[in-house]
Amino acid sequence: MRSRLASVLGAGALLATAVLVPASPASAAPSFRVPFPCNQNWSGQTRTNHSPQYAIDFNRTDDHGDPVKASAPGTVDVVTNLGDTSYGRYVRINHGGGYTTYYAHLSGFNVSVGQSVNYGTTIGYVGNSGGSSGSHLHYEQRLNGSDIKVRFSGNLALYWGTQNYVRTAGC
Repeated sequence: MRSRLASVLGAGALLATAVLVPASPASAAPSFRVPFPCNQNWSGQTRTNHSPQYAIDFNRTDDHGDPVKASAPGTVDVVTNLGDTSYGRYVRINHGGGYTTYYAHLSGFNVSVGQSVNYGTTIGYVGNSGGSSGSHLHYEQRLNGSDIKVRFSGNLALYWGTQNYVRTAGC
């Protein structure tokens, strides 16, 4: 009887501990910045038929070859060329806490896998590679592999339509 009572009390204490101990807080999202040099004006377009849904396509006049900047500190974990399909030349940066960013359709790279980057590090150049139909930057933010609505300096991007974006943070 005593050992059964001790067992029940022990299980109860374990259950109380599991219920009373708070879960670890989720990692805060990085404060992402527009992925271009300071004070440049870029048109960002979102549309319901985009893949993935929450990606933004950035354009401006004569943008081919313009520098693309890291939108937050992190480690480059993909630099690849898929040829004439999909993203073509693209870079992925791991920002920790499950957050990654994708920069696709590049004309060239300026980083390598394993490299640490900071805000404003040039990671590549706007291009027309892969399944693109014209020079632009395809940009995504993801959490644990799933695309999420893009935020810059904590502000939600415009969904669905076109808006101008200027990087002023950290300039």
